[in-house]
Amino acid sequence: MNSQEIRRSFVDFFVGKQHRHMPAARLVPDAMSTTLFTIAGMEQFVPVFLGREPAPAPRVVTVQPCLRVAGGKNDLENVGRSGRHGTFLEMLGNFSFGEYYKREAILWAWEFLTAILRLPAQRLFATVYVDDDEAAAIWQTDVGLDAAKVTRFREDNFWDMGPTGPCGPCSEIFYDLGPTVGCGRPDCGVGCAHCDRYIEVWNLVFQQYDRDATGTLHPLPRTGIDTGMGFERLCMVLAGKTSIFDTDLYQDIIASLPEPVEDCELEQADQAVHRRIIADHARAAVFLAADGVSPSNTDRGYVMRFLMRRALRSGRRLRLPDGFFSELTRAVTATLADGYPRLREAQEWTRRLFTEEERLFDRTLARGEARLSTLLSEHAGRALAGRDIFELHDTFGFPPELTAEIARERGVEPDMAGYRVCMDEQRERARRDAASKRAAVRVESAERVDLPDSEFIGYEQLEARARVLAVYDESGRSISGLFAGQQGAIVLDQTPFYAERGGQAGDRGVIARDGAAFDVSDTQYQDKSHRRVLHAGRLSSGALSAGDSVEAIVDPHWRREIRRHHTVTHLLQRALKDVLGEGVAQRGSAVSPDRTRFDFDAPGGALRKAHAAAVETRVNELIRSDFHRDVRIQPFEAAVAQGAIFMKGEQYGQEVRVVTFGPSVELCGGTHVRSTGEIGHFVLASESAIAAGIRRVEGLVSEAADRYVARIRHAAEEAGSVLTATVDGLPESVARLVHERRELEKRLKTSQEQLASAQAEAYLQAAQQVGDVPYLAVNSPSLESVKPLSDAVRSRFARGVLAVVGADGDKVSVFVTVSDDLVRRGLSANKILQAMMSHVNGRGGGNAASASGGGKLPSGAPAALASVPQTIASLLAA
Repeated sequence: MNSQEIRRSFVDFFVGKQHRHMPAARLVPDAMSTTLFTIAGMEQFVPVFLGREPAPAPRVVTVQPCLRVAGGKNDLENVGRSGRHGTFLEMLGNFSFGEYYKREAILWAWEFLTAILRLPAQRLFATVYVDDDEAAAIWQTDVGLDAAKVTRFREDNFWDMGPTGPCGPCSEIFYDLGPTVGCGRPDCGVGCAHCDRYIEVWNLVFQQYDRDATGTLHPLPRTGIDTGMGFERLCMVLAGKTSIFDTDLYQDIIASLPEPVEDCELEQADQAVHRRIIADHARAAVFLAADGVSPSNTDRGYVMRFLMRRALRSGRRLRLPDGFFSELTRAVTATLADGYPRLREAQEWTRRLFTEEERLFDRTLARGEARLSTLLSEHAGRALAGRDIFELHDTFGFPPELTAEIARERGVEPDMAGYRVCMDEQRERARRDAASKRAAVRVESAERVDLPDSEFIGYEQLEARARVLAVYDESGRSISGLFAGQQGAIVLDQTPFYAERGGQAGDRGVIARDGAAFDVSDTQYQDKSHRRVLHAGRLSSGALSAGDSVEAIVDPHWRREIRRHHTVTHLLQRALKDVLGEGVAQRGSAVSPDRTRFDFDAPGGALRKAHAAAVETRVNELIRSDFHRDVRIQPFEAAVAQGAIFMKGEQYGQEVRVVTFGPSVELCGGTHVRSTGEIGHFVLASESAIAAGIRRVEGLVSEAADRYVARIRHAAEEAGSVLTATVDGLPESVARLVHERRELEKRLKTSQEQLASAQAEAYLQAAQQVGDVPYLAVNSPSLESVKPLSDAVRSRFARGVLAVVGADGDKVSVFVTVSDDLVRRGLSANKILQAMMSHVNGRGGGNAASASGGGKLPSGAPAALASVPQTIASLLAA
């Protein structure tokens, strides 16, 4: 059986056992998840196991893609080197929500493995939790497994997905790969720490507890079954292999890799490791792209970028040609599209994304490779400092994990703990900055199970009578009430206030009763389940307590402007698709009363001026057409079949809200105008890049657009007054000024070079020596003249060390060069520069022949120049 047949046979078997075949969750989990990526088949069913949501069916079967690159389920270090580990994997799973339990789970697993897949029973072993006599008895009595083949463990047979949530004892099924794989020890068996002879293929989890934050286990509302069988390992076993990379899931990808463009210095075994890394990481990246993730420097995008760049570096080490990674998307898609058709639909977009990331990585290598090489040479025999790893990440874009991997290959141990300290310091600076810009009320993260849900009634009304369900102080602690002057948050039983979600900012307004007024400055959901709405703000007068009857009043101006900007966001997406093509897809948005921000996949890269103008024109056409709003609740599948636009990677329920304005049809839970004519007019204010293949546009409507146009008109009239030109004549006047400035800059540069040439002769007279090494330490008259002066002196100073320092205000510029003959003797411009930098509070870099840097302490320039002969002497003595 090939991999596609194995995948189908699993689903067919459990459908035959009255299981409903459910679609897999996306690799990007929903808001309730505590994981960055989906790491287990049961993840989408956590609320069901906890009793918070109804089961989609009593019995379910899924094939779930998973990504394990962080935390306790991280297999990254072993990928390519072990035959059992990968970052991307598929998990075959069958689930029961109170329908059946241990006996059926064990018997059906045994039936599938031995009767359907015809695995030899004598090679199968089982493990159970240390005191799970029930599971052990089922294996021995009902299955007929010899007692010697049923092993009991404690930690290894108690499964959880994290520190909190559903968990329970489990029973694992192992397959014996044979004595040729074993260690040969007399005590070798299941769980052997010395070899991989016995490999786990299926984990049957008996869900029965909910672990809270204190570690206490609480019984679940009902017991359940959650099984997970590693698809790649199963394919390996059925193929008679000892490595997952020898199955058709990987071999077709590895076989499609091109031949090296030149001889590779790696040994054959190392070459094989890098080919396996490429195959694994390509599978992960293709799936992430199809699920709406793009390479970036934060969160999921950062992980994707790291995986892609790790694969690209493996390709560089194998001497593979440029473009190999983007071409690999076809082979990856071919191996997986049978189970996941959406990969084929996203293939062209994925290929472009890979192409762009490869281009960016080449640029990153060009910028940072020299610096990394210098650092590794300087740190030979000792650790690479954490601050250097941070610099490579912060300045050159090198992922720290990749820096660490390269360093270890060169025999240098990276100080990752030091790097994390630097990162924590940066995050703390960012946190303080963010906190200073936006004060927020913190609320309890623990769910209040005794608190009813909030009902949102604000689509058609901005005022409502409501009852206060709960009150929190500004630290998030539940209290009985608030008094005048106190900040806090209030939960109501029903509310017209829209809580921030889907990119739309939360409403503002007031909650009041006789003698009391609470000014709402923000509206948020209390937790990720979106069940209770928090109104955060300050009590300006009176007192409010839980149980009070109040009037909840949304600021009508705030909501009106929010509505207009939200609706135009829909029209903007429609216009982008009309102008650029259907390849445009939303990646994010932010809607506020004074602007809308829209991030999207850009099939053709940056918006050209003509495209931007066409988009703006198209949006205004849609506004003037005065399309009336149509809102319907539909099944998700029906809405998509009718052409409704939805956001890739977003999780949707079975029923969705569909908002239509003429040709614009989207899934959306936000608030909107009654007709597009209410919006007024639209201005496309800006366009920029935020990540590889992703663009951001910002637009304004209504009062914000009026203010923007007024500002532009005023600025144009002011500029025209200064230039004595009409507004229409401004482009010509500005172009003439720019031309004149460039001519003046050329003349200034020529004058500086002539002056530097004249000064060079005088500086040459001041040359000194350290031993037989000539050197010049020159104090340049200005920052701008440092480079031309250095060039002029160096043209006359063929042999020796030249260091030039210039200062202006609070800035210092330093340039150091060393002649080739002295580089061969061990002198280094970069090392001389680093010694000088310590005196001017600066930083810089370069190589042995040339280095430059900048500082912030001009008073240290004399000491920096004085350090040059001392550094030369120490380098000669080394």
